[in-house]
Formats: sequence, C-alpha cells, structure tokens
Amino acid sequence: MLAFRRILAFSSRIHSYLLALYLFFALLFVLFLYFPVSEILVTFVTACQMVLGWTIFLEGCWIILASVYQFFYSHVACIAPVLMTLLRLGAYFVISIVLDILNTIIVSGFSYGGGTP
Repeated sequence: MLAFRRILAFSSRIHSYLLALYLFFALLFVLFLYFPVSEILVTFVTACQMVLGWTIFLEGCWIILASVYQFFYSHVACIAPVLMTLLRLGAYFVISIVLDILNTIIVSGFSYGGGTP
C-alpha cells in the first residue's frame, strides 16, 4: 500500500502542475482580451483551457476516489491529498468564473439597471 500512497502523492503533484499550466493559459486569455491577436490563437488557447479544465476535474476526481479506495483497503486515511485536491478544484472553478466574467464585461460591456420606460 506504500506504493499506492506514492502514486497518490505523485498524482497530487501532477494535479498542481496542471493547475499551474491552466493559470498560464488563463493569463494568456486575459492578455488576449486587451491586445489584438489572431483569432486562431484565441481559439487555440480557449481549446487548451477547456481540455486542461476537464483534465484537472477528472484528475481531481481520480485522486479523491483513490484516497477513498486506499482508506477502505488499508484503513489509513490520507486526508492531505483530498483537502489539497478540493482546494485546487475550488481555485480552478474560481479562476474559470472570473475569466468568464471578464470576458463578458470586455466583449459585451456592463450595464446597470433596466431599460428606458
């Protein structure tokens, strides 16, 4: 079971690297909102963000399920990978929501209140 815990720790480290890569593409996306670039590049970065987002989510699910399996198999609770995975997933969702809000504000503007009566 020690080997399985090592695999779990390594998977948790990979999950952190995936989040760092997602942050890089998020920064590129934000910079593309302010500076004119080719539409193909924006499409590529958006597709990379989508693939990375699903990979981060699925890797997080695997880490949580593997931790539960490891607990039932060896009766040793590995809480740190689960908590860190939940924090990383929360950070991913917050970054995604902020990027969507920024994109909406920059592309379609911001309005407050209703229309004219």
